[in-house]
Amino acid sequence: MELDPTGHAVVATGAASQGQGHPTTFAQVVADALDIPLTWVTVKGGDTGAIPFGVGTYASRSAVTAGTSIASAAAEVRRKLVVAAARYFEVAVEDVTLKGGTVAVRGLPGSTIPFGQLIQACVPTLAQEGIVEPDFSARAYTHVPTVTYSNAVHVAKVEVDIETGLHRLLDYVVAHDCGRVINPMIVDGQIQGGVAQGIGGAALEELVYDDGGQLVSGSLLDYALPRAASLPNITTVHLESASPRNPLGIKGLGEGGAIAPPAAIANAVEDALAPFGIRITETPLAPHRIFDLLHNGSRLHTE
Repeated sequence: MELDPTGHAVVATGAASQGQGHPTTFAQVVADALDIPLTWVTVKGGDTGAIPFGVGTYASRSAVTAGTSIASAAAEVRRKLVVAAARYFEVAVEDVTLKGGTVAVRGLPGSTIPFGQLIQACVPTLAQEGIVEPDFSARAYTHVPTVTYSNAVHVAKVEVDIETGLHRLLDYVVAHDCGRVINPMIVDGQIQGGVAQGIGGAALEELVYDDGGQLVSGSLLDYALPRAASLPNITTVHLESASPRNPLGIKGLGEGGAIAPPAAIANAVEDALAPFGIRITETPLAPHRIFDLLHNGSRLHTE
């Protein structure tokens, strides 16, 4: 990352966004580190001209790896700003403060100047040399020794029609811990989208093969996806326990919503049908399968 002559920040990352909100999340990390407005930060993803190394986005790791790298680079740029400001004001670095895109001397009213003015003072001219080298950039690559899984508990409330086998989700709650939450709205959106995906796996999506091993459910002509009108209210409760494995205290988020719904929904349906002594160990829970369990004495079971 680097500061331009106006004091605005430009960040280049190899973690290209696929809709997870990287531009907003990464900008928040920089804005917090430098104490500048969010609108002062531009995030560029996947530009090999700006950053030659990167492996893309996968496995719930962007905030952990790229976010930590960005935070490290921002911390170095902050250090350079503080050193330059200390030279500009002729004070100790401990006396320099940053706030809202400006630098000032602690306890000295009227000493505030914007980042841009400080950066310009570092550029050598015919009249004078710069106070320090005009380099307000930094590059960081973070190695993460292991994954940082998030934790979640999913609770599904269902209603089952014993005459038809049709089940309906009435309510859904996720208690989720992805460490420090950078942007609650983005986290909620990822969890809710994951739950929707998990509901599809629980009720609608199945890999079906014919006797010759040919996949016969390979397109949306053959199976359905959950639609907004068929989804329940999804409540998210955030439990923030900071990860000790990175300075931001964050954990991977991507799978936190998607993995548990099939198990939660299957258990809820089994609980609703407890009076009938039915045990469910397989998904998807198509209505005809539940009907067979109720009326034909069959069992959903897989080894």
